[in-house]
Amino acid sequence: MSKWRPSSYTIEQAIKEATRYDGIYVGSNYVTKDHGDYIEVCIDADNPKGHVSYDLYFDENGHLDHWEAHR
Repeated sequence: MSKWRPSSYTIEQAIKEATRYDGIYVGSNYVTKDHGDYIEVCIDADNPKGHVSYDLYFDENGHLDHWEAHR
């Protein structure tokens, strides 16, 4: 059995779950970066930075465990 990697997960639902708490629309304007243990997501937003960023952490089964917003 191969090791599960975050990048093999279909991430759209996890992104929508994380961002809905900040009231940000998630269309197709986002970028993901696989850091091995977590995925960083940058989403276009109408704010001074022009984006919001989250780190998404998954359990060994590929389910979203928790997420952390960049401040």
